Amino acid sequence: MRLYKDCSNAVKVISLIFIICGIIFISLFIPATFIRVWNTGTYFGYAIGILTIALGILMPVAITHRKRAVRYIYRGGLIVYALLGIYAVTLSGFMLFSMNNAPEKDSQRTVIVLGCQVKKSGPSLMLTKRLEKAYAYLTQNPDAICIVSGGKGDDEHISEAQAMYDWLTEKGIDKGRITKEDRSTSTMENLRFTKEILEQKGRNTEVILVTDGFHQCRASLQARSLGYDTRNLSSDTPWFLLPSYWVREWFALSYEFVFG
Repeated sequence: MRLYKDCSNAVKVISLIFIICGIIFISLFIPATFIRVWNTGTYFGYAIGILTIALGILMPVAITHRKRAVRYIYRGGLIVYALLGIYAVTLSGFMLFSMNNAPEKDSQRTVIVLGCQVKKSGPSLMLTKRLEKAYAYLTQNPDAICIVSGGKGDDEHISEAQAMYDWLTEKGIDKGRITKEDRSTSTMENLRFTKEILEQKGRNTEVILVTDGFHQCRASLQARSLGYDTRNLSSDTPWFLLPSYWVREWFALSYEFVFG
């Protein structure tokens, strides 16, 4: 305890800030845990929060430790933590920019709705949010056509494209305005197979991507690698899911940057 007394008030305050921030960060992922949403973002969300708390608790001891090696190791860890934090903030900036890359007024672009999980009761909550965004746009732009893209997963009773098609047509969107792409199993396949449909129809690759906001940056990067000219309509991810999926997207984007 003497080491805690030896450190300055500034170090104690910074230590407390780290601990509080770590607790707050962990709390963001608790709602997703209660509904059993376990993904990379959830795991790393807890890990980041625990690491932040640990750095805060250890700070008063490590900063004033007698052994120089301990002080250097801790400070090196702080530097790495800060650099990763800057990287995460930078990625988030790109994600926010892509979220708000809205289509121009009176756009003639083709609407592409990217698939998401389908349950026995119908589209999942996240997919429903995407469909609501697409429906609003198609209603306001009666000349726009739409491609719904998503195959059938092992745990799905119908393809995502079929579920989206049924939802939109039941809401009153004319069947002739909707084309199904029901072979894909990933975002890249969504875009690749959809491009084949556009070519068959003689349409250009100026499109509007409809997906969750956190997903827009990666989807746009993949689309542009295939020659698309994209604008984005971002659906509202439920607040209790957003932290997990946002953090997961940091890793997905990093993978995209490294492996393409």
